Amino acid sequence: MKRTLHHPSSSQGRTYWRSLGEYAQTPDFEEWLHREFPAGAAEWENDPLSRRNFIRLMGASLALAGLSLSGCRRPEAHLVPFTQSPEWVVPGKKMSFATAQPRRRGAVPLLATTFDGRPIKMEGNPLHPLSQGASDNHAQASILDLYDPARRQHLTKNGKSASTADWDAEINRIRSESTSTFGSSLAILADEQLSPTRDRLRTELQRQFPQSTWATYEPLAPGRDIEASAIVFGDNTEFRPNLSTATTILAVDCDFLGSDEGDLSDTRGFSFGRRTRKPSDSTNRLYVVEPRFSLTGTMADHRLRLRPSATGAFLLELARQIRAAKPSAELNTLLSQSPDLPLPEGVDPAWIRECATDLVSHGNRSLLLVGRRLPTSLQALGLALNSALGSVGTTLLAQPRRTPTSTTLTQLAEKIRSGTIRTLIILGGDPVYNAPADMNWAALQSSVPNTLHLSSLPNATSKQSTWSIPGTHYLESWGDALAVDGSYLSIQPMIQPLWAGASQLEILSRILGQPNPVGPSLIRETFAQRTGLSGEKLEQGWNDFVREGFLATPTPAAVSRVANLNAVAGLLSRVESSPAEDSASLEAVFTQSAAVDDGRYANNGWMQEWPDPMTKLTWDNAILLSQETARTHGLKNDIIKGILVADVVQATLAGRTIEAPIVIAPGHANFSASLPVGYGQELSGPVAKGAGFDAYRLRTSTTDYQAVGLQLKRTGRTQQL
Repeated sequence: MKRTLHHPSSSQGRTYWRSLGEYAQTPDFEEWLHREFPAGAAEWENDPLSRRNFIRLMGASLALAGLSLSGCRRPEAHLVPFTQSPEWVVPGKKMSFATAQPRRRGAVPLLATTFDGRPIKMEGNPLHPLSQGASDNHAQASILDLYDPARRQHLTKNGKSASTADWDAEINRIRSESTSTFGSSLAILADEQLSPTRDRLRTELQRQFPQSTWATYEPLAPGRDIEASAIVFGDNTEFRPNLSTATTILAVDCDFLGSDEGDLSDTRGFSFGRRTRKPSDSTNRLYVVEPRFSLTGTMADHRLRLRPSATGAFLLELARQIRAAKPSAELNTLLSQSPDLPLPEGVDPAWIRECATDLVSHGNRSLLLVGRRLPTSLQALGLALNSALGSVGTTLLAQPRRTPTSTTLTQLAEKIRSGTIRTLIILGGDPVYNAPADMNWAALQSSVPNTLHLSSLPNATSKQSTWSIPGTHYLESWGDALAVDGSYLSIQPMIQPLWAGASQLEILSRILGQPNPVGPSLIRETFAQRTGLSGEKLEQGWNDFVREGFLATPTPAAVSRVANLNAVAGLLSRVESSPAEDSASLEAVFTQSAAVDDGRYANNGWMQEWPDPMTKLTWDNAILLSQETARTHGLKNDIIKGILVADVVQATLAGRTIEAPIVIAPGHANFSASLPVGYGQELSGPVAKGAGFDAYRLRTSTTDYQAVGLQLKRTGRTQQL
């Protein structure tokens, strides 16, 4: 039986207090202390949320996770030794294997740690020059997605379990239908993964079915940066920054130190420029122009808060100031058709002039970064200014385009409305949830006679689909991908599929009439085509590729590109001035969540617990406002007993309305509002359900990043965050 130990009271010496609240002994502090550290908490029996009852409930959940009650104990089995022991396997010792996590902007090279064949930890691949052993929060949390009990476990048709024979018959039906229509009845909507093998299968699919449609959709990657690069420097070209060589950097609504716009190499390159090795060393200088406080903004030497609608006027004035500091015929051509837009109220022209002078003085060591989700005209202007500064080839590196041109979601929607699409295959993603609200994708998808959705988790799209196919985790299937620098990565499985799922490559190979791929056969064929190896050299090269996780490629030589300034000048004539500041009509900005990204990690408990870098919110999102904007609308935040209590508003944009709490964010631009996307999912698993509000309901095809006309109305209610 436990004893209660009583500490002896101190009869002499000073009494120390640990906070002002403890010193004052106010009633609020006493109540908070009792709530935070209640006496006898472990002994509460009648409270349904007590510690003991919680553990009991968790124990029941773990027991129910098994196939039967036998899941509570080890299954009875007769163990026999290996007749042929697996290579290098020592029971109880960890082993690491190279792999990669697919991302929309480029895969992340990783090293998976396994114990007895089960992956338990992800780290960066120390051999890859971009990773050098580092990884990010999403790579670390991806291991939890592998073991998520909410994963799709069965093949279903119209919500009911389907057999393998039914699935084989469906594949044959799709092939027969597509052959008779030359593919005009077939459409594939895929997420962006940068997989050379998937691109090879796509080419073969379009050869067999020449009139088929291949569309890609990423809610946070509209591809305007690729479009701008093609306009300025021609097709088959894309750019990535080389921050390690930049001494003066201007980031315009580009959070390159965050998870949306940047990657590990950007963070490492910027940090390299900030590091001094001797007293005479200088550091790089960072100018940041942004509508909300970001991780990049926290590192800025000079920061200017600015609404996204005013970015065009800012960049045009910057171009004029660069021309004044460095006169050239190229800049005269560039600005020949640009409108003379006034600067927004509160923007000091001297700030822009000093920034332009600093950029010009450092020449090809300067770098201008423009956010990828801004309009194509502004991104093209950013590339043209980099060309005028001489940055192309030094701080801005050119590389071959990694993705082929695809049909857009809007173009696919038009084909569906025309009635030509009879079979729609959706590979990953959740367009019913995150497609533009004006598109009404749920109704469009329902109008297609036959829809198939491949996804590892159930979601809104799978509920609307005829066939729901369990997808594999990247640690369960073979694959390949391209990294940010264009290097070729291998995706090596660590474990057999837990729920007999299928990968995108397996689905495509079946549609092509090929048998199910055995092991890495598809990837090995792509590797042979890319390297041109054969025989023993192919065997050795393949083994090195899988073991090291990537194919070593030489660093491309610095190449200067000639910009098509006439094409950019034509685009600049479309740049419009920002509307006047109006408290009754705010500017909405749809932002990525540092935790759940575009919503793909919403059912990951680790990511829900990940605090937002700036607001520190977990398990929730909120509309971010500046102090002045909140005061104008009569909104406030309170801290009551250590808890943030926020006013709830009714947000209306173009006739669509949601309700959401507001958070006052320091450093936010006035009369604009930031709405993080990715939350408010009710059909993506128990973790995602009830977490935050759905900002996608306000986005449209033409306002996927920013929109003017947001109205906020107080509801009189509050919410604890």
